[in-house]
Amino acid sequence: MAMEMPKTNRNQADRGRQGILVFSRVAQRDLFADDKIEETGGGWRLRIRNPWYTGTYLSTVSFVRITVNGYTVPEERTFLSLRGQRIPSAAAKNLYELWWGMGEAAEVYLADEAVVKVLREKNTVQVDIDMRTAFSYGFPNDTLPYRLSGELEVK
Repeated sequence: MAMEMPKTNRNQADRGRQGILVFSRVAQRDLFADDKIEETGGGWRLRIRNPWYTGTYLSTVSFVRITVNGYTVPEERTFLSLRGQRIPSAAAKNLYELWWGMGEAAEVYLADEAVVKVLREKNTVQVDIDMRTAFSYGFPNDTLPYRLSGELEVK
């Protein structure tokens, strides 16, 4: 009696789409460390957790875009902060020595005066992050694109 081998999905592009869907669902659930956007001396702050399923170097973050109520904050006005080290989001891809631990919250600073004009009591915040992967999971260009959103209150 011949045993039938289970069929596997060998379509790399299809497997990549499946992986993006699975990882994005997990990240959507855990992305925001809290439900607030706070005013700081130089703009606004929100906190996000590492969306990857394990810890990684900040250099894997190759792209960050934050949109508040439909307004996209310019990249040069977006900063990431880990353990007090504040970095322009565009420079994150060059930081190989800064580790972003699993579940660790990073602060995202929006140093853009225009944000105040679009803020309401409750705000839809869209976070787009592209993270390069250390191994090939079948994602296009070995990059996992997260497109996540949540509702944050002004505090």
